[in-house]
Amino acid sequence: MATIALAWLLHQKAVTSIIIGAKRADQLKDNVRATQVRLADDELAALDEASRLPEEYPGWMMKMMAGYRDPMTK
Repeated sequence: MATIALAWLLHQKAVTSIIIGAKRADQLKDNVRATQVRLADDELAALDEASRLPEEYPGWMMKMMAGYRDPMTK
């Protein structure tokens, strides 16, 4: 799981580096193995969806209120 999580981070354009944490040699090997993982577009999309955070207030409220205010949408 950690290998895929780190691989996903490495595929993000905004991420320029990642910090790994390993207590044992096998954990370090798993972390380093992430550099060899190439995720397909559909895999990246699935991981993006699974990790998407809910929209925060007031963003969702502004969209909802805009629908009430626009008489042309009714």
